[in-house]
Amino acid sequence: MAKFNQLKDLYEDGYRCIYYDSTENSHTIYLKNFDTEGSEVIELEDENDFSEFKDYIGGLRMS
Repeated sequence: MAKFNQLKDLYEDGYRCIYYDSTENSHTIYLKNFDTEGSEVIELEDENDFSEFKDYIGGLRMS
């Protein structure tokens, strides 16, 4: 859950997911802040965190 909260904090700071990749044991999320040109890579091992992240960004797109 801590990693998911880190992702939400990055989103609040202007970062956006530009790509994510899933394997059986891990999920890699690539984020970019287009204002500052900063980038972050977050590794999630918990399937629930990854599902929660996908639901979170899906909800943002619907707004």
